[in-house]
Amino acid sequence: MSNTLPGIPRLVYETIRAPRRTAEYILALDIPRRNLWEALVAAVLLTVVLVVGLVLAVPADPTDPASVAMQEMYARPIPVAIGQLISSVVTVYAITFLGQWLGGRGTLDGALALVAWHQFFLLFMALAGMALGLVLPAVLSMLLIAMIVLYFFVLTQFVCALHGFENAMVVFFGIIIAFLTLLVLVAVLTGFISALFFGVTP
Repeated sequence: MSNTLPGIPRLVYETIRAPRRTAEYILALDIPRRNLWEALVAAVLLTVVLVVGLVLAVPADPTDPASVAMQEMYARPIPVAIGQLISSVVTVYAITFLGQWLGGRGTLDGALALVAWHQFFLLFMALAGMALGLVLPAVLSMLLIAMIVLYFFVLTQFVCALHGFENAMVVFFGIIIAFLTLLVLVAVLTGFISALFFGVTP
């Protein structure tokens, strides 16, 4: 990859094709921390707007409790956005300090840059998946599985690039454990915020 900033489509493509090399490129840009935080917040908010819009655009199936619960949750976008922001911030610090604790050389700014781009990358992939799903609705379930696989694959390679880890499998399982812990934490915090400020429970 060249030293000049590539276009967004090229960067998305390179993230799929060579995520570790893309991570090294992003780290070399040395973007100021303030801009990285702004990018992360923007990516999270855009993602929440997209997801909330999609969920509320499709009427809930009254016979499906999960569908009804999802509609009720995303009908309150502010707690959802707060929960996603908390999740992203915790992810940045977890990647930084857990990686350092395990002998990695990564920095907070590096983790912030990679998590911010990872969030934007997933947003672009979701938009592409939606467009493809409109043309070929039958592949939506396969696209969802592919998105989940891509999420963890790219994040694993990013963490390896950040900290200089070589064993991607060990990193992957570490991410899974941290991810499950984070899910519980965010669910508790989001429920607390909803009850405190909105008088509702998720």
